[in-house]
Amino acid sequence: MIIELYAAQPAEAAGAPDLPVSNLQGELPEQEPALDMGDLLGSFPSREEAMNFVQYRAAAHQREVVDTHSAPFNDYVHIEWLTVTFKNEDQSTHSEGYYLVSDEGY
Repeated sequence: MIIELYAAQPAEAAGAPDLPVSNLQGELPEQEPALDMGDLLGSFPSREEAMNFVQYRAAAHQREVVDTHSAPFNDYVHIEWLTVTFKNEDQSTHSEGYYLVSDEGY
């Protein structure tokens, strides 16, 4: 299984972002409108490796991961949202949003 990690748009970082898939009707791929997932940060062999990457990236910017929340969008897509709360050097916190996309079931 491959997990792709995408950075969500900054406006989506405060909570569960909107589902980035515009086709929920199961249309054929050539009829599928654009899939806008944001910036691809990497592909990983597991969810844990993707989370390790987020923690490593935070440490490189002198931040610490203090909390994470995630959930699948629904039962029909292989996309889950992930919100990570970071603690900065000055002890302030902020959140960033991500998408985790798996190839499970394909």
